[in-house]
Amino acid sequence: MANYADYLLMWLTRQGVTRIFGNPGTTELPLIEALARQSQIEYVLGLHETAVCAMADGLARLTRHIQVVSLHAAPGLANAEAMIYNAAFSHSPLLLLIGQQDTRLYYERPFLGADLKDMIRPLVLDVWDITEPDHLLRSLRQAWARLQVEPSGPVALILPMNILSQSVKNNEDPLWQAPVVPVRTTNQPSQEIIEEFVSLLAQPIPKALVIGDRAVTNPEVLPALFRVAHYGHCDVFSEPFATQLTFLPWNDGCYYGRLPRREKDLARRLAPYRYVIGLGTEMFRVFTRDEDHLPWWDQARVTQVDSDVRYFHYAPGTTSILSSLDAFIIGVANDLPDGITCEPPAVSRAEEWEKHDGTEQFWSSLASWISPDMIVVDESISGQNALLRHLQRQEPKTYYAQAGGSLGWGIGAAVGMCFEQGKPVIAIVGDGSALFGLYALWTAAQYQLPVRVLIYDNHGYQILKDQLPDNPRAHSLLDIRGPTIRWQPLLAGLSCPVFESELPKEPWEFAKVWQQFISQTGPSVWVVHEKI
Repeated sequence: MANYADYLLMWLTRQGVTRIFGNPGTTELPLIEALARQSQIEYVLGLHETAVCAMADGLARLTRHIQVVSLHAAPGLANAEAMIYNAAFSHSPLLLLIGQQDTRLYYERPFLGADLKDMIRPLVLDVWDITEPDHLLRSLRQAWARLQVEPSGPVALILPMNILSQSVKNNEDPLWQAPVVPVRTTNQPSQEIIEEFVSLLAQPIPKALVIGDRAVTNPEVLPALFRVAHYGHCDVFSEPFATQLTFLPWNDGCYYGRLPRREKDLARRLAPYRYVIGLGTEMFRVFTRDEDHLPWWDQARVTQVDSDVRYFHYAPGTTSILSSLDAFIIGVANDLPDGITCEPPAVSRAEEWEKHDGTEQFWSSLASWISPDMIVVDESISGQNALLRHLQRQEPKTYYAQAGGSLGWGIGAAVGMCFEQGKPVIAIVGDGSALFGLYALWTAAQYQLPVRVLIYDNHGYQILKDQLPDNPRAHSLLDIRGPTIRWQPLLAGLSCPVFESELPKEPWEFAKVWQQFISQTGPSVWVVHEKI
């Protein structure tokens, strides 16, 4: 007789799920046994919860399809929470199946027991704690429906092992067979709101247009965004923590690059504008707050458009429009007059805000060697600005950066994307980031996935050193050396070919290592050592 773990898998199969990423423990054994009894869903084993959550996050971001992750009880969930945090900020549709101890032991402080709902609640859109067998199906259907609503994000089901092991009665609930009706959103913008917005664009005053990640997820909307930006003669910025590249190329005369993450720099950048327009963006989200607080919005009218009220910032003089982003952008573009003239391409003005360093030639060469259609997963942290100065991305869905700030995401995310791609995906990570996420390479080697990992090794947490430029003593506390990481034996143990070199100085040096690195059939790693 089938049990509830079998029915859970049968239901997921009907929804189109073909794989579950997981790192198991004792509370997941009923699910593992059920997986062994069927062949429709593949179980992708990872060595650590960081790896499997990052893989699922990467694949969910690439496909925008729901991905399923199986996690162990309290310790496993705790290990995974850093990556769940990232997935929450990237709005990745993840269904988390979290194992739980036998409910009959709840009052005995059981080994591995904890209040998982309290542990996970701050990081997910919703969580269902299954305490009775007949709760499972209805909670599962609710979770699946919630994952279909944008902006999406992780949701969790807490599954006690004794409930998964319990046999399903013969009088089967017909809801197990019934499909989940897709959720439809109807918050279309009114014609009056569209006309008001078009009037704002037509005003001959300095305007900043801040484009967030949620506004560029649908490639079909990008031409409409282009028309809106050029019609309004807007200076276009990406949001401070953008995880995708903007719809405008770097050499477009309208594009000024990504907004800075320090409050003082953000205020300075936006201070010249009388109007600031945000589309699907968290433009007020900064990394640090300065003592001399500069609220730039006191001098500007702010118009923000988003599909979720949680992302509105209620500064003085702000107009907030709650609407489907795609419907709003396309509606505005369709209301614009024909024959819009666009400014001719110019030298990128974004660079005047960026700092150059001695590694510029390396990042320029790297960007030139990466093919335009190759997916780039970027967790380079301190090298990111230099990389983006040179990385030309004309194809949508070919660049992804980390969202939340938890290290260890980049390698796993690239491995996850390889399950969908038939060609290499390159992860560009710092040495600190790499050390958090190497586990994912074991799974890449098991499946012979063509993931390419470039580790930029500057022997420390350079992003923190940059914020303490005149403090050598503090810098020494942030070094990763003494002992130096020995990358060759570490990565060879994960069955990955490893190439090591110093920072290439000549193009031919770069080309020689690049060809070896990129031509492997399975995963490969190139460690580039910066001289310090």
